Amino acid sequence: MSTQLIPRGIRKSSAIITIAAANVAQNLFLESVGPTVNRTVILRKIFAYSNIGNVTITIGIGLAPLVAIIPPFYVLNTLDMQLTENEIPEVEVFANLTVQATILGCMVQVEVEEVGS
Repeated sequence: MSTQLIPRGIRKSSAIITIAAANVAQNLFLESVGPTVNRTVILRKIFAYSNIGNVTITIGIGLAPLVAIIPPFYVLNTLDMQLTENEIPEVEVFANLTVQATILGCMVQVEVEEVGS
């Protein structure tokens, strides 16, 4: 049985982020500010690639410290990794998304759904 999620907001993609330093959090997606209230962000898709080596990637909120919103995931060297919304736990946050990886040079991009006005 397939479960299809009903869209509640606007889908947006982040830029492709190249990790600049190992084990240091950096911004991945900056939430938009609505005219009346801040919007919430729901992580829907994750794309990652590494040609530097095997890497563990953590997506969360906050820069120092990063607080994970989903379990870390592992990307094998020279293989791209894609997680879709049916594979990602649904978490809704009122914050920018940040990313941290165990090696520098890997690339990460996300698609989110922003909810709110």
